[in-house]
Amino acid sequence: MLRNRVIWTCLLLSLLLHLAGLFLTRDLWMDELDAESFRARIARIPPQFKPRRLSAVPRQETDAPKVEMEYMRTEAPEAAAIREEDLRLEATAPEIEAQDAPLVLREIASGAKEEEPILDRVEMIAPSAMGLADSLGIASMDLLRLVDLARANKDHAAVIRDPASRRDLAGYVNFTQLRVYGAGSGRGSLDAISRYLRDHTRILARVRDDTYEYFLSEHLLKDPIHFLFQDGGLTPYDDHVLTMFSPEEKALIGRYLREGGFLFIEGNNRFLREMAGHLRSVLGADGVLAPLPLSHMIYHSFFEFGGGFPGEDKARVANVGTNPTWYYPVQNREDLLAVQEAAAAINPNAIAVTADAVPPPQGLWGVEYKGHLVAVLSDLGLQQNWMASFAADSDGTEPVTYSLMAGTNVIVYALTRDDGMTPKLPPPAWMQGQKPAVALQEPEWERGTVSYDIDTEELFDDLDASLALIQAPIGSEVLDDLTVRLDGRYTLETFKRGYQGLLFHNLPAGPHWIEIRYGGQTQQLAVDLQGGRVTTLTFALNRFAFVAQLRMQEQEEKVGMRRFFEAFSDLEFEEIYLAEDREWLEAEQEGP
Repeated sequence: MLRNRVIWTCLLLSLLLHLAGLFLTRDLWMDELDAESFRARIARIPPQFKPRRLSAVPRQETDAPKVEMEYMRTEAPEAAAIREEDLRLEATAPEIEAQDAPLVLREIASGAKEEEPILDRVEMIAPSAMGLADSLGIASMDLLRLVDLARANKDHAAVIRDPASRRDLAGYVNFTQLRVYGAGSGRGSLDAISRYLRDHTRILARVRDDTYEYFLSEHLLKDPIHFLFQDGGLTPYDDHVLTMFSPEEKALIGRYLREGGFLFIEGNNRFLREMAGHLRSVLGADGVLAPLPLSHMIYHSFFEFGGGFPGEDKARVANVGTNPTWYYPVQNREDLLAVQEAAAAINPNAIAVTADAVPPPQGLWGVEYKGHLVAVLSDLGLQQNWMASFAADSDGTEPVTYSLMAGTNVIVYALTRDDGMTPKLPPPAWMQGQKPAVALQEPEWERGTVSYDIDTEELFDDLDASLALIQAPIGSEVLDDLTVRLDGRYTLETFKRGYQGLLFHNLPAGPHWIEIRYGGQTQQLAVDLQGGRVTTLTFALNRFAFVAQLRMQEQEEKVGMRRFFEAFSDLEFEEIYLAEDREWLEAEQEGP
């Protein structure tokens, strides 16, 4: 009995050792196969055919019998004699009828249709069009890059700030139409301000076709700014309540404001008082309501409004202090103006209400959450002037133009504030003012060899680097959750399925530590990123019986972005643009 156990144990151990050896041999073979496949794509190695050499084998002597061939004369009959009458026959060819050319050319009437098609060269729409106008008339490289990001709409807005001038701000924003009870954005007003932004700034603005009713979708959390204009949304069914939000809407609005969102609210006095009450219930004791001082950045974010927006008179606005009760002044300005208009319509000679009897607008009041401005209340009527810019008789009068300029300041402030959600992209090398002085060096390898990069460009040490993570073998899809950590500081978790890899942009050049977690396994690797180049890492998860192994390997070739996309044009990548997170990686490189 003991002997049988020993025999079975030995057989089991032998089987496990063979399986382990087969597994390791398979891994080595797979590594070599994957590396060659990726290298052939990146380095453009032509297919090499290795001819099979035939071995010369001496012929063996055989004892085959010798056969002697004897040629025999055939017994064919004599040739038949040709008759003399057959020789006199003449071969005649059929006549071919040829058409004579006309002596007079056919007359063609003016405007007649041509008998042959005329090929016309059609000018294709430039990539920068997309319904977004370039205010400078120059299709610069940074503009094309922003157009691509706006089309992808992964982030609903992004900006590139210029440290030297706030007027040279570049970026894009995709506005979302919103309709709630008694308030909404309205398509016309957003189209008007979007057109002004495209014509007078370097911000590519457009209005998305999607319209959301009620503040209940998490997609609304991606927008850096939402507009709530009175009578721009769903029609109220109760005259005593101008605005209304459900508990679910208030919860999502509170999350939106706490995570960096911004609201611009405009209407009459009663509408604004109700909206202030809603925001107070959303933010609680951490929220504060007070007039915005003229020193606030919203008056200087793009255009200079040192005296306030059109119609504001800060000297006549009462000081409310800390305002713990969320007090907003009550006035009958709209009622007096409505009475005056009705009286003038009935009797043109009616006594007009004097200017002193009509209280001035309150101007901009801000709602702050933990010291950060998250909402603005306005009774200046900017939205009506935006709409007026579409009128046929609009000649660019001062109220309309100044209102559009004020709206530009509000949007630019929402996009550029440090506590907002808009990604701040680093400026490209050609926008950084001074070109790095680095001498160009010829590659060490010989021109014309396979390793020579045809697309070698001018590379500078401070150019951004890129990192690609591709599932191996080529064409395999990511089917599990993938977590990537860079230098232990930046962590990215992706839950999307069906793509073949990740592509990180805007990484600082230099050494980095990469860690990925996939399929419950973790693997680390040290890489040295090169500016202006794409470093490719391949990873694969091998499962054999109850054993799983995650492999990661760096490809030797580092190529430019154009070459990389040409090599892997059949693969789908999830592209990641690092903005503010890039500072963490740079701080890690510099050290304490």
